[in-house]
Amino acid sequence: MQEHAPDPLIEAGLGTLAAAVRRTLKQVVWVRLTPYGLSPQQFWVMLVLLEKGPSSLHPLAQQVWMDDPTASRLVKAMVARGLLTTKPDPRHGRRILIDLAPGAVALAQELQHLATDLHQSMAAGLSPAEQEALRGSLLTMIGNLEAMYSAALAEGEAKSRTAVP
Repeated sequence: MQEHAPDPLIEAGLGTLAAAVRRTLKQVVWVRLTPYGLSPQQFWVMLVLLEKGPSSLHPLAQQVWMDDPTASRLVKAMVARGLLTTKPDPRHGRRILIDLAPGAVALAQELQHLATDLHQSMAAGLSPAEQEALRGSLLTMIGNLEAMYSAALAEGEAKSRTAVP
């Protein structure tokens, strides 16, 4: 009798499981977005703008977990495709406001339905209490990792100040 190889995720650590969730979610989103010709990053940008309204670049980038240069390139490409518009922020002379192009609002609303389906499908089989516990645990892990990152940066800066030339 041939034994099946064990599923590598059964005994995987939390970091590996988090990476597997991220990778699998990205794959599912790519497949679901194929008919729209959008990347997952473009999808998230459109959803944030639909939900929150116009935004300047830095807050938008933070909301979609992107650095500012990447977000800037993405926004420029989406403006060129007619999905987004930019205009000067009347409250701040050097800032621009990014928004959905009027012709892209219906697409963004359709994508919002897709996002709702993705969220519901991803959480299938988890009770509301389990979902809330998982959410809290993931937020704790993110906080722990951000603290580790800040400490590592500070340690690296301290070492570079004390390094002998």
